[in-house]
Amino acid sequence: MRYLLFLCLALFIVDNAKGQPATNDTARVHQLIESAREKQQQGLAEAAERDFRQAGELAEQLNFDRGLQLYAGYYCVFLYQQVRYEEALHMGQLQLEVSERLDDKPRMGYAYNNISLQYQAQGKLRQAAEFLMKALEISSEIESLTPRDRSDRRKYYNNLSSLLLDMDDLEKGKEYALQALEIAEELQDTLAMGRSLVNVLVAEAMADDLNAAELHGLQLLAIGQSLNDIQTELTAYINLSDIYRRQKRYPLALETYQKALGLVQKAPPGNEVYILSGISSVYKDMAAYGQANAYFDRALALAEMELTKPKLIELYLSGAEIKERMRAYQEALLLRKQYEQLNDSLRNQETHNTIQELEVKYQTSEKEKALAERDLKISEQRSELERMNKWIVVAVALLVLLTILLLSGRLINQQKRKTAASEQANRLLEAQLLGEETERARTARELHDGVASILSAAKLHIHARNGEDAAAQALVGELIETAVQEIRNISHNLAPEIVLNEGFAQAVQEFCRRVNHPGLQLECYVVGELPKLDKNTELILYRIIQEAVTNTMKHAEATESIVQLVGEGTRLSITIEDNGKGFDLQQLKHTGIGLHNLSSRMQLLRGSHEIHSAPRKGTSIYIEIDALHTTSQPVGKLETQDFV
Repeated sequence: MRYLLFLCLALFIVDNAKGQPATNDTARVHQLIESAREKQQQGLAEAAERDFRQAGELAEQLNFDRGLQLYAGYYCVFLYQQVRYEEALHMGQLQLEVSERLDDKPRMGYAYNNISLQYQAQGKLRQAAEFLMKALEISSEIESLTPRDRSDRRKYYNNLSSLLLDMDDLEKGKEYALQALEIAEELQDTLAMGRSLVNVLVAEAMADDLNAAELHGLQLLAIGQSLNDIQTELTAYINLSDIYRRQKRYPLALETYQKALGLVQKAPPGNEVYILSGISSVYKDMAAYGQANAYFDRALALAEMELTKPKLIELYLSGAEIKERMRAYQEALLLRKQYEQLNDSLRNQETHNTIQELEVKYQTSEKEKALAERDLKISEQRSELERMNKWIVVAVALLVLLTILLLSGRLINQQKRKTAASEQANRLLEAQLLGEETERARTARELHDGVASILSAAKLHIHARNGEDAAAQALVGELIETAVQEIRNISHNLAPEIVLNEGFAQAVQEFCRRVNHPGLQLECYVVGELPKLDKNTELILYRIIQEAVTNTMKHAEATESIVQLVGEGTRLSITIEDNGKGFDLQQLKHTGIGLHNLSSRMQLLRGSHEIHSAPRKGTSIYIEIDALHTTSQPVGKLETQDFV
């Protein structure tokens, strides 16, 4: 199950004790904190908590802000590892309050990050994203990054990767995990490399790239064993076990889970539930449902206390499937409802859009900063060159040169502004297309997961009603089959995987076949060999054809229509015609949203298009692109988290 890939490895960055006042009282605060940390590492949780509390009380009595800041950060780590997220959130907020009072920007970033992780653990993903982006903004403001600053940046990237993986955004999640891994490798920080590797292999496993995920899992295991880091080693075993299950290597998966069980007593709380649920999933895949049910019940008993909300989703779904196989239909129905409620609350579109918007704003800020730094460096280099050559330049020549540079700079700036405006328009359109495709994919998934779940529930109720009228049950079965077929048709229109998997031409032909009906005779012709296009360009063209045909069906009152694809070398021509009532092209040029969308998309593809229509004379749309000139961009889990 995917939730097995979501075991957290938390790493806090907190202020160290060096440089603090050397008085006896303040030194006592540091001594208590160091003592608590040592006991925490030895697994003496109660003793560690006593020392932490004494340190905090003493720091408050002394009004010792640095000590209070140190205590809040370390105690936040402790509480998170003890699965006490609400108390940990309070400590993170205290850490932020003291850091703001001290005007300590780096540690404000640490506090924002810590607060973000507590919100994520509680399933409040939008708030988690907002606070994490504040930490990243502080990191971005640092002009000259020290190794410590780069290490902080790595942790923020790793946590952003974790957040995106919780939202099932595999591409972005892996992208930030790789950035975190790259920084760890540059710093030669082996433990940080391990923590970043976890999110990389999670994204690969979720994307079914199991061979790559297994290699990274073995690499993670080697790191944990070489450093004698129990949590890293345990995480590696749990991830590898789930990868082996996905590869259907069930004996090896069970054997690896047993190795994980051997380490669980030495690790912080919250690990055993992943192992039990993982073993349950292995037995479920082996069709040993009795054993699967036994391990699931043990995992569920721990889940409410030890699992974060994003990790509960897949546990509920797995349990529903096991209970259904055990014919415990009432329990299965209850678990499926819990799954749907939690899934809807955590992964709603508003939350996803907010996280995506925050991430885009951060990326834009980073790009603008990089451009400013590049321009500053270029300017400095030019100034240095001018100083070196000034002695050979006479006053008149210098004046001429400066005039030329001024004019050239103005022309260059004008050209840059034009280019930047064009690129910005393309980025906005790409972002719009990404949002549309994401929404379509989400809707298709909800139709499949949501409505299909309802139908499954209906099926359960039918099975539960023994002895009822057989004819009535048959009628209900026919209605369910009709609903399933309708869901398939809608899902194909919203998420045309056939474009990405089987080719553009076949996708268009299949679409035309689906929408063809007695009232509208729609024919599709493919002439010649179509040029090879990237998948994103194919998807944009598919959407254009889909929208045009849909408009014909809704508004044209046509009885006949054709879609023709013609390939000639690297050029692709598309013609869409109908014999409908047509429209006044001049009247719609300034008000037609569809025409504007078509124009924008063709500009993005660097193609050309023509539209011919008049009242009662039908409509004809002609599109032409060159495969050599298209420039479209991509239209659209045990992960680690790092504390600071």
